Amino acid sequence: MNASISKNVSLRRQPKQKRSQQRVERILEAAAEVFAEVGYEAATTHAIAARAGTAIGSLYQFFPDKLAIFHALEERHMEQVRAIHAQLMTPQTAQLPLKQMIQQLVETFAVYFEHPGPKVVYIQYFVAPEMFKYFDDNFTQGLIQKFANLLKLRNFALSTEKSKLLAEVCLQCYNSLLLVALRSERTHRQQLYEEVQELLVAYLQPYVGDELLSNATQNLDGQRTSEVLFQKYQLSPRQRLALTFAIKHGGLTIQNFEEICPEPSRRTLQRELRRIVEKRLLLPEGQTNQLYYRLNPLYGQLATSRDNMRH
Repeated sequence: MNASISKNVSLRRQPKQKRSQQRVERILEAAAEVFAEVGYEAATTHAIAARAGTAIGSLYQFFPDKLAIFHALEERHMEQVRAIHAQLMTPQTAQLPLKQMIQQLVETFAVYFEHPGPKVVYIQYFVAPEMFKYFDDNFTQGLIQKFANLLKLRNFALSTEKSKLLAEVCLQCYNSLLLVALRSERTHRQQLYEEVQELLVAYLQPYVGDELLSNATQNLDGQRTSEVLFQKYQLSPRQRLALTFAIKHGGLTIQNFEEICPEPSRRTLQRELRRIVEKRLLLPEGQTNQLYYRLNPLYGQLATSRDNMRH
């Protein structure tokens, strides 16, 4: 997913016509290739313009200098990483087997970093972080928090502090090995990606392993799993997560639901809760703005009776 050229604040002049937008796109792609081949310091705007097949004057219409071009690549990279995280850090991903979940995360970014732009921006940060305009620790902390939320979906017993610490260790280890991988030839790079998957799975296994994820979906008497309810009542992935939390804790609030599923709006989550209430699996209590959704103590019998009706 590319950042929108029209919204790129690094540009001297925003391209309005399609032809101008395409020219800026060629300049950014050419710059990424030149930076990757000769390094940022040795690269020149003339070399970038030549690679883009455009006049140097056209380049200067949009970018005052080489640094402005790099800042545009930096800005684009951050938007693309946010978009990838939004696609990956979901309740559906959290329900995958741990090894498959980690593999999906690592391989998705492995494909992304094969592109010159992301690779150049990532490596340059470790070479000259002072030249960056947009990237800061807040961006990293945001990524850590999203991964922490994903881990907590796999084990509700994890404290907020512990889930964030686990996410921080994973991200920092991954970043260090990713830097080595991006500077390596393709075969060794692939080997490193495979090893980092093994490393993360082994580290996370005691905290969010498949057994813990399975236990999180057991009902209160430990004999019948909530998967039965999921299937019988045709619950959506978000509804399943809400009910799983309620089974473990006896109920939940909209704030709990927002912690479990941080991406959707509150209105969307409230609709999901209302649908669970309609199925009588949760019982709302309290005022409109401070509702507590208590687990129906008869939900086991409800599932059994519905099962009997089908037979």
